Amino acid sequence: MIERLISEGAAATGLSEAQVRMALAGALGLLRKHAALDRLNALYAAVPGAEALANSPDAQVKGGGGLFGGLMKSAGGVSGAAMADAMGMLDKAQRAGVGKPQLKALLAVAQDQIRAAGGGEVLGDAIESIPGVGTLLKR
Repeated sequence: MIERLISEGAAATGLSEAQVRMALAGALGLLRKHAALDRLNALYAAVPGAEALANSPDAQVKGGGGLFGGLMKSAGGVSGAAMADAMGMLDKAQRAGVGKPQLKALLAVAQDQIRAAGGGEVLGDAIESIPGVGTLLKR
């Protein structure tokens, strides 16, 4: 299913499949690190290939955001660390030519595809479980 998400995401956003794979891997890596385990496992069960992509080299994201991101990570506790990592993922995506509008469009395609495949709201539920970040990302 992850390959279908990648091809559908590329078609919907105008990004290359390599860009979509990198963006999805980064997002899944963020979820792997910060989402509630039960919700993460439900996502992995509903989306074959998601766990492997979440553990791939493309999923490795260092916290970003410069000085502000560093301050958030050190002073913000769990939600600060998640926000700093989200900023790092966004920085990495932008360097690869994937902007915020494409990331939002890609998230919508992924949610729609997972829902259509019978996975319900597992992606949204996993995203919402990230402290301080989840409610910002859910559409």
